[in-house]
Amino acid sequence: MWRSESPSPDTARQGVQLSRGWMRQERVPFDEMEELRDGLVLLRSGERRAVPPALRPRVAEALQPLRPSGSPDADYAALVTYLGGDWSPLRAARYLLSSASAAGASDVHVEASVGGIAVRLRQMGSLGAPVLLPQAAGVRMIAALKHLSGCLPYRQDLVQEGRIPRDGVAADVRASFIPTALGERVALRLFGRLLTLDELGLSQGTLEGLRDLLAQPSGLVLVAGPSGGGKTTTVYAALQMLALSRDGAHLSIEDPVEQRLRLAGIAVDQVELCPERGLTAEAALQGALRQDVDVVALSEIRNAGEARLALHAAHTGRLVVAGLHAGSAPEAIQRMRDLGADPQVLAQTLQGVLHQRLVTVDCPADGGRCVRCGGVGKVRVPVATLLRPQEDR
Repeated sequence: MWRSESPSPDTARQGVQLSRGWMRQERVPFDEMEELRDGLVLLRSGERRAVPPALRPRVAEALQPLRPSGSPDADYAALVTYLGGDWSPLRAARYLLSSASAAGASDVHVEASVGGIAVRLRQMGSLGAPVLLPQAAGVRMIAALKHLSGCLPYRQDLVQEGRIPRDGVAADVRASFIPTALGERVALRLFGRLLTLDELGLSQGTLEGLRDLLAQPSGLVLVAGPSGGGKTTTVYAALQMLALSRDGAHLSIEDPVEQRLRLAGIAVDQVELCPERGLTAEAALQGALRQDVDVVALSEIRNAGEARLALHAAHTGRLVVAGLHAGSAPEAIQRMRDLGADPQVLAQTLQGVLHQRLVTVDCPADGGRCVRCGGVGKVRVPVATLLRPQEDR
């Protein structure tokens, strides 16, 4: 817990009311406060304001930094305690994200529920048990999450999507908001650091085969698997290797962009699709063909037009790395045919298919807190199959 004891509910409510009355009177937004020292509160603007002696303990308490422990139970308890004090929703929202990241969560679900706002973490592919936040405080925290992600906090009747930047991390938090019968539902996708090919957990033989595919000057390399199977992580790792190992122009077409590669020092330009404005995958692929690019990545081939253009790009001297939803490596080839790919062009162009799915295993680290598993003791690694049709001809 972030503090050893909590005031009684009556005392807390009284302190909150007094503090909020002072803040409204003095026009001091809580989120602008940095620290309290010698009876003066420092604002982000550099200005200092005097705090009445009776309010200083409560203001000091609310300004204590919330530090994630890595334990979801303890962090949830700290979050509930903090929100119960009716303090800064923005600070609570940021703490929710940092504590989820410290716990190794890939997603955070915030759901309107009977009796409060339920929060659940997805760890190792499974959603944990819900923890209820106070209704009013939870709603304010959802509004703060909207504000941080660039969405409209005051609209609860719209489907909204946004991003929350994180300091020192190339990957934003992807935020999605949708209205439900009881209120709003929020899904937050957290991305960790970029992995290299060596860190994916592939077997040595599969890793060497994949490196050989990516060393080809042109052709199509498919990364296939089920939803949530780690395809995007593998495509990013492949792009990282390609940007470091070969000269030329590299372009990635994504829906949406999940990690900003340039911010991580990786020389790959990324295009985020926006069908509402006419920026479809087909339009982006057609544009890429006129851009003199050497490597093109496509987050997922979804329709006949994308399949045709991906093959065309690969057939005309470019290396194309594309994700594809398929149950196995042979199914990936059949799916391309079902999408209208010319069998002869496919046979000439397809360099190989890496099919993968994720399984949960014990973390190989020996004790202590591990960066890879976040101290959970479990990691998800790919079970992969590499198919190379070129070798069969």
